[in-house]
Amino acid sequence: MQTTDEIVGRALCGDMEAFAELIRLYQREVWAVISAMLLDKMQTEDLVQQTFVSAYRGLDRFQRQRDFGAWIKEIARNQVRQELRSRQREGNRMELYHQHLLTEIEDPAATERQTTLTDALRECIQKLPTAAAEVIQMRYEHALDFGRIAELLGRTVEATRQHLTRIRLSLRDCIQKRLAQP
Repeated sequence: MQTTDEIVGRALCGDMEAFAELIRLYQREVWAVISAMLLDKMQTEDLVQQTFVSAYRGLDRFQRQRDFGAWIKEIARNQVRQELRSRQREGNRMELYHQHLLTEIEDPAATERQTTLTDALRECIQKLPTAAAEVIQMRYEHALDFGRIAELLGRTVEATRQHLTRIRLSLRDCIQKRLAQP
């Protein structure tokens, strides 16, 4: 039976089976850390995968003779903290948007502006590629969370979040161009 340091050494030399062995040895511990912090099975699965990807990328920074389990569990905790901060930012953005809408509804001139914006948004969404329009629909019409959308798309949560950010930027640019037209 090899020690963890020996397995890490093999993984550092490019032996993918050695890294797979590390995953088998520590997957339950990583799962336990993440699931205790998130209480969401789908997101736990995504973050367990992200944790091992991060560990693989940073394996050269692992100091041998240290406890590999403690090292990878710290990576897992950092992944969860990052996810929770991201969720909080998303919640804050949605709350700001909600407050903005309430303010706009009370202003009669804002109703006309809102109609113009809504029309521009609809037009811009129609110009999106079908896959991008479906992501917008999942997130905003069906109110699916990033974990569910990622599952449906077969992507990670982070990749889904980045994809949606790019789509939003594209929509913003399209709306600005549309509103700038006479």
